[in-house]
Amino acid sequence: MNVVKKRLFPEKEGAEPYISLVNLCVPIFFLLRETPTKLLVGFTLLLFLVIAFWLQYRHEKQALTWLAVQAVIILAFILFYHPMYAYMVFMIAQMISRQKTSIILGAAAVMAVGIVIGLSQRLDTVTVWSSLHTLLLPPLFGVLVMPFIMRAAGQYKQMAERLQAATSQLERMAQQEERQRIARELHDTLGHTLSLITLKSEVTEKLITRNPERAIAEAREIQETSRAALKQMRQLVTEMKIVKLAEEYEHGRQLCAAAGIELEFQERSEGISPSSTAPSIVNRLPLSALQETILAMCFRETLTNVVRHSRAKHCSVRVEVEEAMVRLEIADDGIGIDEHQLKQSSGTGMAGLKQRLQLVDGTLAIESGAHKGTALSLVIPRVIRDRKGKGTS
Repeated sequence: MNVVKKRLFPEKEGAEPYISLVNLCVPIFFLLRETPTKLLVGFTLLLFLVIAFWLQYRHEKQALTWLAVQAVIILAFILFYHPMYAYMVFMIAQMISRQKTSIILGAAAVMAVGIVIGLSQRLDTVTVWSSLHTLLLPPLFGVLVMPFIMRAAGQYKQMAERLQAATSQLERMAQQEERQRIARELHDTLGHTLSLITLKSEVTEKLITRNPERAIAEAREIQETSRAALKQMRQLVTEMKIVKLAEEYEHGRQLCAAAGIELEFQERSEGISPSSTAPSIVNRLPLSALQETILAMCFRETLTNVVRHSRAKHCSVRVEVEEAMVRLEIADDGIGIDEHQLKQSSGTGMAGLKQRLQLVDGTLAIESGAHKGTALSLVIPRVIRDRKGKGTS
């Protein structure tokens, strides 16, 4: 059963209306010191003020009308109670910031005149001018300067959201274009070969009972053709843009710094002592262009997931070069992945990493638990094996 949450203010407004209501604490405190009659009238006015404040968010088309009602109530407090109630304008500053500049200037002028009249009713001329800067400047800031600051902040937020949306759209378009290009290349390069394999498989199936020797020969041709297709696919991937692990590490270091995550790098190679300084092994990995590209892409995706989802404060990267393999380990101290998420590998992005690594006979190991951080180990052999057991470097 769906449970609908009732909100006092629209969700898009966030916490700002609730923060604005905090400004009522001061007038309530001083109203409690008034006479019973003034106390009753004052709380009645505050009630109407709160209702008008709520209605301006619920009925945006009449927001200016309800804003005017609030301004009149605040003026009533200034004129009939005390000019200090002018500080209540901070409560409506957010809504004033959404109005035209002429309305903002008019509201500031009305508030200034109201404060001067309120002071003149209670104090002599000399005292009025000596107290004017104390009581006038803060409310004027709240009704004149603060709305422009809020408007600028809102415009900046909108521009940032639009820029992010445009960037995401460009990324999606680039990805779509790249997918289409790869699809065309795969269709042109491997389409004929795979069609040939299909036809030969059908022929082999028919020859198994009629001519076993011919069927065996056809099966061997299918094996050779499939190896050729795999080789074509690897060549196609190699011809794509080569991604260097060293470059991805630099990008990752900047990304982690912006996210407030401490990134530690370590490297170990047979015959070379461990180092925690700037990476050097990654500049000369004993891998083919295809192998390093896939390793770098997996590293990029893993580190991006750490920044976006892990809530980690520290992340360590370790590169180990051994005689038979290159191992890349990424470990963080974040919230980790629970057992259910690990089982749904497609939801955590693990399936994509495994598929990429399989292109070069690589493997992926993951250790994680809720609130225990996550450790990934990506291993790529320095030799890619074919189905006959022969290897190519």
